Amino acid sequence: MQVADIVSLVANVGFPVTLCFILIKYVLQNVNDKLNSMDSVLQILSQEIKSLDEKVHEARAMEQAESKKE
Repeated sequence: MQVADIVSLVANVGFPVTLCFILIKYVLQNVNDKLNSMDSVLQILSQEIKSLDEKVHEARAMEQAESKKE
């Protein structure tokens, strides 16, 4: 946002409204960044959980195979 844009907004709608627009833009940008970060972390976490789940199933299958041999 350029200085001329801000001056134009202040002249047209007033300082408090302009400040609200700027704050909303700032907050939405930060929230968007945080959500993108959380999304990537959740994808990694999901992959790790799937990997652990597969290992648990393999371990249980091995235990069942060993118990059938006995």
